[in-house]
Amino acid sequence: MDFIPTTIRGLFDTSIQFVIPVYQRAYSWQIENWKVFLNDLLEQVNRENEYSYGNLLLETIKKDSDYDVIDGQQRLTTLIIFMRSLYNVLEEKDADEEHLADVEEFFEKKKRKRLRPVDNDRACFDSIIIENKTYPVTSNSQKCINDAKDYFFKELSKVDLDTLIQIKDIILDSKVNRLELQGKKEAALMFELQNNRGKDLTNMEKLKSYFMYQMYVNSPAEETDANVENISNYFKEIYKTVYDIKGIDEDSILNYHCFAYLTASFNYRNLDDIKKELASSDNKIEWINNFSRELATTFSNLKTLQTNNSEYYKKLYKVRGKESLPAFIYPFIIKGYKYLYNDSVSLDKLFHILEILAFRYHLMSSRAEINSRLTDSLRSFHGDVESLKTSIQKKLNDSWYWGDNRTKEVLSGWMYENPVLHYILWEYEEYIQGKGYKIGNIEIENEQIEHISPQNPTNGDPIETGYDVDDNNNYSEEFCNKYLNCLGNLMLISGSHNASIGNKPFSDKINSYKENPLLNQQAEIKDFIEDNEVVTWKKSNIEKRLDKILSFALNRWDFNSVN
Repeated sequence: MDFIPTTIRGLFDTSIQFVIPVYQRAYSWQIENWKVFLNDLLEQVNRENEYSYGNLLLETIKKDSDYDVIDGQQRLTTLIIFMRSLYNVLEEKDADEEHLADVEEFFEKKKRKRLRPVDNDRACFDSIIIENKTYPVTSNSQKCINDAKDYFFKELSKVDLDTLIQIKDIILDSKVNRLELQGKKEAALMFELQNNRGKDLTNMEKLKSYFMYQMYVNSPAEETDANVENISNYFKEIYKTVYDIKGIDEDSILNYHCFAYLTASFNYRNLDDIKKELASSDNKIEWINNFSRELATTFSNLKTLQTNNSEYYKKLYKVRGKESLPAFIYPFIIKGYKYLYNDSVSLDKLFHILEILAFRYHLMSSRAEINSRLTDSLRSFHGDVESLKTSIQKKLNDSWYWGDNRTKEVLSGWMYENPVLHYILWEYEEYIQGKGYKIGNIEIENEQIEHISPQNPTNGDPIETGYDVDDNNNYSEEFCNKYLNCLGNLMLISGSHNASIGNKPFSDKINSYKENPLLNQQAEIKDFIEDNEVVTWKKSNIEKRLDKILSFALNRWDFNSVN
């Protein structure tokens, strides 16, 4: 390794070209990094000591001409983006040509572009930074390039011309150590060591560099380039799709993929588990190729998944009312898409099974650990949806926590503020609707849960007439514990409707329910009162409604309903 102390001016004085090699990540610095970069320079204006850029670790491709950047690419890329913004501001403020010429050295020299980013970003970088034009960004890294240029231009525009020239001179005179490595194996090893220092890399980036290094080390000399390029291409495909996958970051997808395919399954914790399986393989080149191919397929399938119109896939996201799914759901989807990609009927059955699984998981809100119960079901799943259903059903029943009996027990009890209560009542609404439109298109303003028998008024007023109270106008302890917060006494309602009826007599409430043209669960309250009854809402009425909703729910979230 050659150690060459120099300055930024000296580094860019020749027609040297820097290339970001295939195993490097794309540009990822964001505003917090740009702020530090700029503030360091602004603070340096009032200092007398020399400014240090730090070390630049390079692999020599051609001495004094072509270098791969092993460490320092984020700083180097930011420097060149910064200089483009500085040039634009200097030009706008009518700086002398000599100052503009100093900055131009950072973009091109003798028709050689100074920096060659990763392949996917080259056209973007050339257009936005080298040619100073616009470009339609299609990835996170391209957005970072464009946003960095805009940020620096905006901030530098606030600075006076004399200070801008000082900043330019500080950069040119700043010290930098050029560390030049010889040979790809030495470079790959050094990159691996750099990445073990706790640098801010994603696990995906670390895995990519590790695989590249293993290819360098384990490939026969005549196959090295082809093997490295093969892995590079898989990760290129992965990073093309990352930007299009919403709601899941790349490291989470990597985790779900490892849950699905590694022997460790749900016990997978970090990259060391991948390295252990690779170490135990008889053919490391084949293992890395297979893993990378499967990983690229997973990313591609998850991108395609976002356009899936399966009824139960959409319902999966409604169970808890959140954009993300429980972590244990994704591995089943990943394997399902692998084996059932073109079988929409089987995929829909898979999503139905997973929707029931997710529902029961959220319904129970148990502290019991579910992943270990699902491990065997996941490992044995190779596309047979019926066998998967049988396996999951048995595992949940064996564990009791999420089984059939426990499901009935929880649904029969206190349900107010349960995380799936809204979902249950919307599904129940769909079940009883007969108006010919889909419930998924219905929304109610400021959606809330109504207690038909009202909760005890917080202002101390007595409960109004028509409810199951004693001579002192109070609910019994049994009523509070068993009836007040059960499914039979709860319904969906708009916030304004809820506020308007609150603690009103039941006769007023039921009239307001009848007038609701949207939700049948409000209109049908009258069906739980006998014609010869006084208009009241008591335990017997709540029990009738509970029985109906419970019967619906137990059938709706029964694994045997999947057919």
